[in-house]
Amino acid sequence: MIEEQAVVVKLEGKYVWLETQRQSSCGHCSVKDGCGTQVLGKALGNKTVIVRCLNSLHVAMGDVVVVGIKESALLKGSLLLYFLPLLIMIFSAGLSVMISQRWFPELVDFIAIISSFLGLLCGLVVSRKYVQGANNTADFEPLLLRKLEKSMDEHEIKIILPS
Repeated sequence: MIEEQAVVVKLEGKYVWLETQRQSSCGHCSVKDGCGTQVLGKALGNKTVIVRCLNSLHVAMGDVVVVGIKESALLKGSLLLYFLPLLIMIFSAGLSVMISQRWFPELVDFIAIISSFLGLLCGLVVSRKYVQGANNTADFEPLLLRKLEKSMDEHEIKIILPS
């Protein structure tokens, strides 16, 4: 389970909207001074992300919680988002090259480029439709794991176990 702290910013029926601080892992390894990715991370900065989650702990506005997502859901989502569109793009480019060499030999490169973009777009649409399916929505939703209580000192956080 991958965990992150979040703050409840909105209540909506049986769901809550949580705001998390997106943090880069760059700068924590041994080559942090010689890595170009760290420079890019600093330029983009830490952004906030707002996600919807089922209110299983009955939290209120302003509560600090720990939210988690299963590793398998993250892996499956990454494959759907990155691998499937690239696979469809490569397949459509290869197929179009084979077909265009026979009928349009002077336009092979142009047709390959156009079909690659169309394949990528098609792969992204297929990924989105799959994720939006009613059966798959719960697989990718984050879960409320526990509620944290902020004490007087903002840096000290106490854990409240659900009853």
